[in-house]
Amino acid sequence: MTKIIIIDDETHCINVLENLISKINPNYKVIGTFTNPLLGLEFIKNNKPDLLFLDIEMPNLNGFALLDHILPIDFDIIFTTAYDQYAIKAFQYSAINYLLKPITEKNIVKAISSWEKRRNKTSDKQWRLLQEHLNKTDNAPSQIALPTGVGYQIVDVENIVRCQSDNNYTNIFCNQEKRVLISRTLKEIEALLSVHNFIRVHQSHLINPKYVKGILKQDGGSLIMKDNAEIPVSRQKTKQINDILETMLRFK
Repeated sequence: MTKIIIIDDETHCINVLENLISKINPNYKVIGTFTNPLLGLEFIKNNKPDLLFLDIEMPNLNGFALLDHILPIDFDIIFTTAYDQYAIKAFQYSAINYLLKPITEKNIVKAISSWEKRRNKTSDKQWRLLQEHLNKTDNAPSQIALPTGVGYQIVDVENIVRCQSDNNYTNIFCNQEKRVLISRTLKEIEALLSVHNFIRVHQSHLINPKYVKGILKQDGGSLIMKDNAEIPVSRQKTKQINDILETMLRFK
């Protein structure tokens, strides 16, 4: 049985969540619902859930402050939020589950499905990373949490050399020849890293242009990366990518 707690200052949100959760899986049991976050905090201390649905903006004690009182966190969290798209990027960079308001059956099924696939406890580092990203005024967080098979690994974006697709997974190649296999598609990673000027040079490859060592023009074109990997360039993107990279290489 999966034990669930819901904390949200809006009663109708709790009712919608509780109703939809009961439909999704009979093994899910809501053991407590609270509109007062202080009461919810006390209940959690004595009744550890498997999963907490937690609103962020609440009077008296917001969701982030509530979690500060119970670190280290040894259960999973799905934040319920009405934040804008920039804030959603922060959740994605931190690899933390979220559910957008207004809550619909489609959204909650998607959120729980994503959680079921990972089932990795949110680490304190992820939690701090999320707070850092939400407090930023720019649109390019400096770190990203990578969901691996055993948990999460937090890396500096500037240390990522390239990313390579592996079906529904992605290999992240970092400085010092470190490789991390993560449970996200290359398309998802591209959406997060494009703001850092990463370039999708091929269906299976996303590269950090600052780590390009050279350009080979024969056989359709390819790039030599700092880790000595030779990355093919899609024919449709050859001219555009060559123009960008040749300009960069001239001024390195």
